[in-house]
Amino acid sequence: MRLVRTLAILFAAAGAAMAMTTPPTDTPERIAFQIATGSSSGTYFPIGQMLASLISHPPGVARCEAEGRCGPVGLIAAARASEGSIANVRAVNEGRVTSGLAQADIAADAFEGRGIFKKEGKATELRAIAALFPETVHIVVLADSKIQTIKDLKWKRVSIDAAGSGTNAMARTVLGAFKMGEKTVPFTFENADRSLEMLQAGELDAFFFVGGAPLGVVEELAAQGKIRLLPVEGKEIDALVKNTPYLVKADIPAGTYQNMPAVPTIEVRAIWLVNAAVPDDLVFAIARALFHPDNRGLLDSGHPKGKLIRLETAQSGLPVPLHPGAAAYYASLGQPN
Repeated sequence: MRLVRTLAILFAAAGAAMAMTTPPTDTPERIAFQIATGSSSGTYFPIGQMLASLISHPPGVARCEAEGRCGPVGLIAAARASEGSIANVRAVNEGRVTSGLAQADIAADAFEGRGIFKKEGKATELRAIAALFPETVHIVVLADSKIQTIKDLKWKRVSIDAAGSGTNAMARTVLGAFKMGEKTVPFTFENADRSLEMLQAGELDAFFFVGGAPLGVVEELAAQGKIRLLPVEGKEIDALVKNTPYLVKADIPAGTYQNMPAVPTIEVRAIWLVNAAVPDDLVFAIARALFHPDNRGLLDSGHPKGKLIRLETAQSGLPVPLHPGAAAYYASLGQPN
């Protein structure tokens, strides 16, 4: 009797093992799709997570039963932390990641092979899925700091984020408009979280960050009245905006940060980039899911900047060509490029 029971157990285990190692013939192919973002303390990472959850379509997910609400069956998207815009455009162009988020000005420089991308040449494999939301320049100082203007940053300790980030490039551009650089401003290259710690500890005088306001990393201290934002304004900024495509003047509205008045600044739009080799039908499905009417609530509630991801601005000021799959989607709505 014991032998019979033992054999039964062994046969059952063997059958279970075979079931585990032999997938059903109708199981959809898994489609991996990466979204390179930025540091976890910025805007890109939570936006990337939101986009990934919106387009992913694991088998059996009830939300995806409606046609076009998710990407194709089997699509598994994931947000990856990265050093930011510069690193992302390089990774997407080289095919090391499927897609990524980047500032429009950085993507434009990469596609044209100018500025910091001059030596490596044009990033010809960059394509756009959509323009997403505006990112604003933040220059953070302590509330009781004597620094009142950008010109006051001369000889001050300023963090401009990692070398591969859009913040780093933008900080250099803004300071350059005032004839300031590494020879006159001691730079530190820390992310926003670490920069805020150093600012509070008296180890920094200011730090730059480019992202969609409100930035979670500064909201709490702003509400406590411990920090403020420098105005990004003046004739130097006027000239910069006039001569730099994709930069526009803007305000961080009063109330964006608790107890903080409106602050003039400049902004640039975030772009969702994809490698040109990604199949057209996949990009079509992703664009369709992004702007599916049933997903409006997810965009509006997933992140404050999600509310600004709109179909009507999806093709506004794109610095690189649309991916054919995205172009086909917009054309299907009567919105040719």
